[in-house]
Amino acid sequence: MKYPNLCCRCGFCCLHELCPVAKALYGDLVFCPALSFDGVVAICSLAGKVVPVGDGCCIKARAYKDGVEYDFASLDPSLKVRAAQDLLKRKEKNYALLGNKYSVS
Repeated sequence: MKYPNLCCRCGFCCLHELCPVAKALYGDLVFCPALSFDGVVAICSLAGKVVPVGDGCCIKARAYKDGVEYDFASLDPSLKVRAAQDLLKRKEKNYALLGNKYSVS
């Protein structure tokens, strides 16, 4: 399936929720061990091997600003990257007290 908006490799979808393949491999974790970042570019070590890539941004999220609703997938890539980096920082801060950032227990 192809989607109208290209993937900008922001990592928002992976940060928000583990994909079914990652859940099957790693269980229910806070951070996916297959996800890393090169600067602001998300890198999935499963991509292309067992996780399909290249179909575009398929995240079904709504973003709100000043009472206006936006479709996340259609946002400018720079806004997606900023949202993903903000989410990453919040998750890291929220789970900073965990000895292992991948664990939920």
